[in-house]
Amino acid sequence: MKRALITGGTGFIGYHLVRRLCQENVSVRCLVRQTSSRVLLQPFDVEYCVGDLGDAESLHQAASGCDVVFHLAGQVRARNSREFDAANRFGTENIAKAAAASSTPPVFVYVSSLAAAGNSTPDQPRRETDPPMPISQYGKSKLAGEIALMSFASQMPCTIVRPSIVFGEADRMNLELFKTIKKLGFCPIPGYSDKFYSWIHAGDLSDLLVAAAKRGERLGQDQPTGCGIYFASCDSGRKLSEVGRFIGRSLGSEHVRAVQCTPVVLWTVSTLYEITKRLTGKASFDWAKAWESLHHWTCSPKKACTQLNFSPQPLEERISQTAQWFKEQGWL
Repeated sequence: MKRALITGGTGFIGYHLVRRLCQENVSVRCLVRQTSSRVLLQPFDVEYCVGDLGDAESLHQAASGCDVVFHLAGQVRARNSREFDAANRFGTENIAKAAAASSTPPVFVYVSSLAAAGNSTPDQPRRETDPPMPISQYGKSKLAGEIALMSFASQMPCTIVRPSIVFGEADRMNLELFKTIKKLGFCPIPGYSDKFYSWIHAGDLSDLLVAAAKRGERLGQDQPTGCGIYFASCDSGRKLSEVGRFIGRSLGSEHVRAVQCTPVVLWTVSTLYEITKRLTGKASFDWAKAWESLHHWTCSPKKACTQLNFSPQPLEERISQTAQWFKEQGWL
């Protein structure tokens, strides 16, 4: 790997992947919008290509001369399914089309989501061979991106990585859980029972993405279900209350209460955020997120561990590392 293009490189996962690639002396190019903040990437020697997933010319320029494309960019929250599809389905199709049209097509690694596969049960984490059954518009749009990429599998080597909940340094989304536990001493549990979730630190995810680019299984027509796809998680899932205790210990507290948030509370809170979203276009917890939170979300990393020698660090260690970074930056 000599030169890599990263879409979504200015985000927190992009920050970790850029750092990982720079450690291997890979030349890194990031596709960025004119207005994108580049603060996280200032310590690194990065080439920037201004454009977006809807601008074909900028995509061709960005992909030119790269032997690997890591497609991280996407829409996690949107006002409607059209906005999700514009970024996660058609955006993926556009960057894949540009990459495939290169004189020497690169390896293409698409960062999808566990949401594209669907929820799980506590005792049966998702595996790559399971047929996908997304339950949210976000998950459906990420799966649509996977399907769009499949049409380019005969033109360039393509691999899909489906991360579980991603956390780590520079992560503002899960920072709110750390803040709640520090300030209030409890971990909110959606619904009437504890939920099992799978987690992956962004540093470990970056290791897996690099391994997938170098020697990962590739998508192909008429291949068995799951061929060319890897789940990314540190293990097969933990109860949210256990994760809350890990966070509490990392913040110096041995006593973190698990507090159930009934569906009525969830719908009330999410309705307030839904109104905010419709007025401002922004919200951190809407109806869709409330619905997703009432399910178990686990997946098995066994395939990645077996085929790619993926060896993520223990969850509790990664949580402690993340909390320390938050404290050093004054975020907690």
